[in-house]
Amino acid sequence: MFLSRLEIQGFKTFAKKTQLTFLPPKASRSPITAIVGPNGSGKSNLADAIRWVLGEQSLKLLRGKKSEDVIFSGSEGKGRAGFAEVSLTFNNEDHAMPIDYAQVTIVRRLYRDGTSEYLLNGSAARLIDIQLLLAQANVGQRSYSVIGQGMIDHILVSTPEERKAFFDDATGVKPFQIKRHEAMLKLTRTHENLADVEMLLREIEPRLRSLKRQASRLEQRGEVERDLHRLEADYYGAQWWELMGHKGETKKAFEEADKEIKQQRAQLARLEKETERVERSETGEDASLTALQETCRAFQKKRDALRSQQFETEKAIEMARVKAQSHWAPLPLLKIVEEVEEMVRGLRGLQGLRGLDEIIKGINALLGRSEKLSKNLQRPNPEDIKPDPALLAKLKELREQEENLGKDLAKAEAQIDAHLSQEKTARTELIETQRTLREKQTQIHLLENQRNTLQIDLARFEEREHALVREMDEFMKERAVNVREGDKGGQRAQRGQGGQELYPEIQHLREKLELIGGIDPEIVKEYEETKERHAFLAGQFEDLEKAIKSTEKIIEELDEQIEKQSKAVFSKINKEFERYFKMLFGGGSCQLVKITREEIENENSESEGGPGFSQSAVVGENAVENKLERLKDPVVGVDILATPPGKKLKALNLLSGGERALTSIALLSAIMAVNPAPFVVLDEVDAALDEANTVRFASILEDLSRSSQFIIITHNRATMEKADILYGVTMGTEGVSNLLSVHLEELTQNGTARR
Repeated sequence: MFLSRLEIQGFKTFAKKTQLTFLPPKASRSPITAIVGPNGSGKSNLADAIRWVLGEQSLKLLRGKKSEDVIFSGSEGKGRAGFAEVSLTFNNEDHAMPIDYAQVTIVRRLYRDGTSEYLLNGSAARLIDIQLLLAQANVGQRSYSVIGQGMIDHILVSTPEERKAFFDDATGVKPFQIKRHEAMLKLTRTHENLADVEMLLREIEPRLRSLKRQASRLEQRGEVERDLHRLEADYYGAQWWELMGHKGETKKAFEEADKEIKQQRAQLARLEKETERVERSETGEDASLTALQETCRAFQKKRDALRSQQFETEKAIEMARVKAQSHWAPLPLLKIVEEVEEMVRGLRGLQGLRGLDEIIKGINALLGRSEKLSKNLQRPNPEDIKPDPALLAKLKELREQEENLGKDLAKAEAQIDAHLSQEKTARTELIETQRTLREKQTQIHLLENQRNTLQIDLARFEEREHALVREMDEFMKERAVNVREGDKGGQRAQRGQGGQELYPEIQHLREKLELIGGIDPEIVKEYEETKERHAFLAGQFEDLEKAIKSTEKIIEELDEQIEKQSKAVFSKINKEFERYFKMLFGGGSCQLVKITREEIENENSESEGGPGFSQSAVVGENAVENKLERLKDPVVGVDILATPPGKKLKALNLLSGGERALTSIALLSAIMAVNPAPFVVLDEVDAALDEANTVRFASILEDLSRSSQFIIITHNRATMEKADILYGVTMGTEGVSNLLSVHLEELTQNGTARR
């Protein structure tokens, strides 16, 4: 691979589009191109242009302060340019660049608004991709490929850390270093992401455990609720349809009794009319008989009124019993626990009693307390509920009044019978009619007593129905309607199977639900979402750990390749450095020394006064930082030791300007001899050399041109003499650099030069 063409437009003093064409390599060596011209003509701008298009970002190295300083700023005779563009074209027929193009053109363009772009064969590209491509071809903007003006001894005055980047190019490990740098950035980002994920997991895990417990309780609550709903359906279904059965039967019996009473009363009305007719047909009215009959009717009306009051009182007593049962509630769980604990303490207290009487007294007290607790825990039957004493007293009084009134009525009826018996012969029809009337009245009285009893039972069933509906609606909610409107036949078939024996179990399940407590059903949704989020983060955590291990393995493999290649090439550069140093100085000694991180840490440890102090302990305060610190490149810099002949000094800052230039040239020559770059740009690197050393330098260039293409900006004749083509740079009155080219072979053969 070699550099075939350089095109510049709008870059610094090259306002016009300018093209430099370089000769292809010959069989034995690559042609040397020399660029000459007076001071200030813009020669060094060509070196800056090559450095810039290769990706240089430091404006200081490009001799500028702002990015727009590389764009032609204008002159008296020419306006300023709107952009700067530089393109390098490489012949890549040998595919030194790992890309499927025989010609590779790299373009960098910058506009005054700050917009910039890189093009690779006309397509937009990233700087990192171009740098990696150039590094794989052993070309770099910071390497020895471009040595700018005044930079020949830069490698000597730079820090060991800065020299390391230079030697990474020199040893050919720059592609591995770029990959390693990217891997380290990826590893750092992955560790940061891992820390973020771990923090999120630590935040989520307590909430997930809490949600899991609540979801488990909710699941347990669901099982209890299902059992409770099943038992409630059986219990209340049986209670409901049994009650509906009794109510239906009682209502039917009541309706039949009421119908019979109406029929009997119709017959009674006919008898009364018949009696009045017979009485009117008699020859005369018996005043005493009429008075007795009026008295008897008054007693009957008063008895009917007492019976009505008695019925209402009995109904009130029954309603009170039903309501008392429907409003009954079991003792709260905490109260039950307190009562049981009190009885346990009472039983333990019996152990301290000695007298038999005291023990019996204590046992009786505990027995009474336990019976009371048992009674409070059981739903009372209506018959066991004691009604209001006032109602009982009133009912007793009404019954006594009815009984006394019955006696008076029986006495009046007996008097009527005695009076009528005396006149039996004369008034036989009237007597029989009145007897029939009294019998009918008695029969109606019995029927009314039966109907009143049925009416009380019916009212009791209706009240129980209302109470049962309230209880079902309270505990079963909307399920109560399904039970009340369900399969009547099926529910009736279960009558007697879901009775009171289910109620204790229902109460137990309700108490169990009370202990579990109320849980929002949204908890399950939140638990599933949190669980899914936790699983996702756990998967991410595992993937990140795998990525870290994979990246660490890549870094270890790259370190092995870097160490292997660097060690071999570095040793060769050291030998060539010593050879060229002695060639230029006529003797002396020199050496390249790698500075490792371990050496710096040991020095810091000794300077701090103890072996227990290390730089890694300062830099990283935790395991991750220490781990990343250990994965850093073990070689942190390169030191240069040089001793010219006849001197004992080794410090580079004690060398003269010429000695530093010769040392730098020796080092560059050694590097290019061991690891030659496809092309090398040297900007007045021989400016500080005397004539004898310039000749030696020119000879070294001629020798190295067998493996590298040289583009030299120079003022020295000895260097020009080794060139195959000369480019002259001039500057006219417009302040714009112009280019002249001279092919030395054509000049020798034809005596002509071309512009």
